[in-house]
Amino acid sequence: MTTLLHSREDLLNEVKDLSDDQLSSLVKIIRIFKETLNKQRENDFALQKEWEEWDALSDEALNNYEAAL
Repeated sequence: MTTLLHSREDLLNEVKDLSDDQLSSLVKIIRIFKETLNKQRENDFALQKEWEEWDALSDEALNNYEAAL
């Protein structure tokens, strides 16, 4: 597939000739893809939170160091 799909109709046209077994497999692939996107989004948020916590600790450590000078 060399062109981008622009609508649901385009997608339906792409899959209209697939057998039931192929459609079933495609649905499984789509579900796995969606789950992966959701997990990645959750992991991205968790990583961002962790970086913010590390940043705050780093700032605190630097401030404490500078205050001790």
